[in-house]
Amino acid sequence: MVVQGHRTMSEELKSCPFCGEAKRLFIGQPWEGGNYRVSCQVCWCAAGGHPTQAEAITAWNTRAGEKA
Repeated sequence: MVVQGHRTMSEELKSCPFCGEAKRLFIGQPWEGGNYRVSCQVCWCAAGGHPTQAEAITAWNTRAGEKA
């Protein structure tokens, strides 16, 4: 399950690049008006600081040597 705040998202995210978790991922703004980030709720790895949710998802899904 991918969660945005407390809502499930349909946008597919790749598993965490560090611990491999695929179900406990969060996407959203850590505070009102902040930039978007995707983070793993297991190891707390994050890809953040993006002005849009789409850019945060692209950053999370991009792995070295491959395209998102």
